[in-house]
Amino acid sequence: MRLALLPLLAGALARVWQWAHDRPLWLDEQMIAINVRDGGGFRGLAGPLLHHQSAPLGWLWAERGFLLAFGSGERALRLLPLLFSLATLVVVGLVVRRWFGPFGAVTAALLFGLAPSLIRYAAEVKQYSADAFCALTLLALAALAAERPRWTNLWWLAAAAASWLSMDAILVTPGLAVVLVGTAWRRHGWRAAPRTLYLAPVWLLAAGTHYLVALRYTTGEPHLRPWWQARGGFPDGSLWAWLAGRPAGLAGDPLHLPEGPVTVGFWLLVAAGLAVLLVRRTALGLLLAAPLATAVVLGAAHAVPLAGRLAIWLLPSLFLPIAAVVEAVAAVAPRARIPATAGLTVIAVGAGFALVPQMVYAVRPPRLVDGVDDRAAMAWLAAERRPGDLVLVSVSSIPAVRWYASMGELRPGRFVRPVPPGPECSPDALLTALAGQHRVLAYAGTPTNPATPEVMEARLAEQGRIVERRAFHAGVGWLVELHPASAPAATLPHLTTSCLQLSAFGRR
Repeated sequence: MRLALLPLLAGALARVWQWAHDRPLWLDEQMIAINVRDGGGFRGLAGPLLHHQSAPLGWLWAERGFLLAFGSGERALRLLPLLFSLATLVVVGLVVRRWFGPFGAVTAALLFGLAPSLIRYAAEVKQYSADAFCALTLLALAALAAERPRWTNLWWLAAAAASWLSMDAILVTPGLAVVLVGTAWRRHGWRAAPRTLYLAPVWLLAAGTHYLVALRYTTGEPHLRPWWQARGGFPDGSLWAWLAGRPAGLAGDPLHLPEGPVTVGFWLLVAAGLAVLLVRRTALGLLLAAPLATAVVLGAAHAVPLAGRLAIWLLPSLFLPIAAVVEAVAAVAPRARIPATAGLTVIAVGAGFALVPQMVYAVRPPRLVDGVDDRAAMAWLAAERRPGDLVLVSVSSIPAVRWYASMGELRPGRFVRPVPPGPECSPDALLTALAGQHRVLAYAGTPTNPATPEVMEARLAEQGRIVERRAFHAGVGWLVELHPASAPAATLPHLTTSCLQLSAFGRR
């Protein structure tokens, strides 16, 4: 069992390594951080969030507390996610010690310790590390309550607290509760089943209050539905085709497995592990299967996407069955007169291919998530700007301006987006904004629209001379000296069908 501590310690070091690099906040982090810093304090976080963001209120309040205590630096903001991720590894250590022998324990420790998604979100200002922690903790406590019913009330209290820290905790609780009721009925008769639900009203009150106070403003954002639809989060046509495609979709994210035999082998191991648990430890097998069933039902109903980072709460239900099947092979092999090392070697080789990308991710230096360094770009804008300069910034950089710069200092300023030919395309909009100006500072950040940098550069080159073009990884900044009003503007015929739509900086 002590051997399992090594991958857990390695995972902890990988998380601290990612956190310590102090990367600039990327777009999604900026949008959450703006709410935490500028969203009206603890009370304001209970209302609609800026930039169409959603996060559990308890997590937001905790982030606000960390910001007040430690400041608004990147490491301070990412400290809470780091602590949740490290706490997850602690729970993993406790779980494997109770549930598995040495082979299963090491397998689970490797999977949890080196999972790229769990490492990544340990160093991002997002709530996903709390989702993984709450899902695993509720699973562990539910398994304990299934064995010892006196722990059931503690499980309900933990579920009530978790409902304020993780929206996924709200999703996982009903399925686990059904299994606990069924287990009590099967083992102790139907009279025991209602006793399992004594503190269910506490959870209902906590989750319901959370919804009424905050979640009703932040769930079901309509502009995100097409985004997740395109990534397979919801069925688009045949339900069965969608179900058949989910293993491969989840293998890409949040599992980060290579395509091909490794992915197929992973899901075969998950299925085999659930089968082993359902036969040998039925209650535990049902508890691990319950979140998977819940996720499928919610995804099929177009309620919660079954894709990407929003499926991170399912990782415990996928990793622990694999540990169970490894443990089963280790236990059965000697009785079958097969050297334990033979069966385990086959599994170890397959698992090794799957873990290589995870290990590479764990040790490599942290990378910019969306490929831009908004922090450096905003510093460049502030340093280069002279009184009277016009600042143009792509719409995707609005959060960067709000977080890293002062709109008051960058005025006059405009947010710009490329517009194809049509009623909204007015070539005069840029000319009107440039009237009376001598210099322009411009920046195109997160490339949500790949055409933005090209169109911005073309339109600016028509109206002046680009004195400096600065790259901030995938982001681009320009310093432009405009032509005198009497001078003819240059033209770039191959791009004259696109124009820029401008909007003024709003209040911070």
